[in-house]
Amino acid sequence: MLFGSINHQSLHVKIAIIGMVSNTSDNLKSVNARHWVAVAIPCFNEAPALPQVINEWRNALPEAEILVFDNNSTDGSGQIAQSLGVRVVSVTRQGKGFVVRAMFAELADRDAVVMADGDGTYPAIAVHKLLGPVLSGQADMTVGARVPVAEMGAMSPIRGVGNILIRSAFAVVMGISGGDLLSGYRVFGPKFLREVKLKSKGFEIETEIVCQALAGGYRVVESPVSYLPRVAGTESKLRAVRDGLRILKMMTIQSLRLKPWRIPGALVVLIVALAIVTGSGLLWILAGTAIGVLTVVNRKTI
Repeated sequence: MLFGSINHQSLHVKIAIIGMVSNTSDNLKSVNARHWVAVAIPCFNEAPALPQVINEWRNALPEAEILVFDNNSTDGSGQIAQSLGVRVVSVTRQGKGFVVRAMFAELADRDAVVMADGDGTYPAIAVHKLLGPVLSGQADMTVGARVPVAEMGAMSPIRGVGNILIRSAFAVVMGISGGDLLSGYRVFGPKFLREVKLKSKGFEIETEIVCQALAGGYRVVESPVSYLPRVAGTESKLRAVRDGLRILKMMTIQSLRLKPWRIPGALVVLIVALAIVTGSGLLWILAGTAIGVLTVVNRKTI
């Protein structure tokens, strides 16, 4: 992992945030207080983008500690970060989930931790509207909801469709919207950092974070941010089929844990719908049996 080469035990950030997120647009206020803020940048072979990304974060939050978490890069990303005065902290277990878990372990004592990918897709200048609600105590986590810059080709059509399908699947298995499930631009507050225990290994980590937020009743604020094209020379590490299946698996596990009747209920509805369309007596028997089983199990668990 990469961290700013400074004495982080004494580092504090004084940030003036104007126009904080609140319940009404006319209830805006300025905050001028001392906070210990870190910017955590996951990094796996992002050498071409790192100088620009680090420079943008230094301009956006000039007194914040910048941490770049190096996940076994082979393109010299760690050396580049060091040459820019950023301390490298290595995460040897491969996968973004391991990186985020390392962030939580390393930075649990901060007032706020900003997480943003190291590929240049998230604008550092947008951080204040995400950081503000956390520092003011209005949110335990904020999420930068991605708005792709269409004319610049920030998000491929395949990834765009994939995001829609994943969000739709989440709504089905959880019964609610999880917002931008896969956004890598988030700010975590101290309560979330210290209480949430993550277990994911790969790109399903963001989905687990959303489910943990829902399960724990944490306050979440989402704000739109521009989603930019990757810096030239970098490439996405996400693999649509492999990682999509892992994300769906995470949704299913969390649904069965948090809303155990959601998936069985959806299957019963599907069987009933098919029975109506086809007129199949077998399907009607199957639907009735399933409803009976669910009713009995539900009574035993009450």
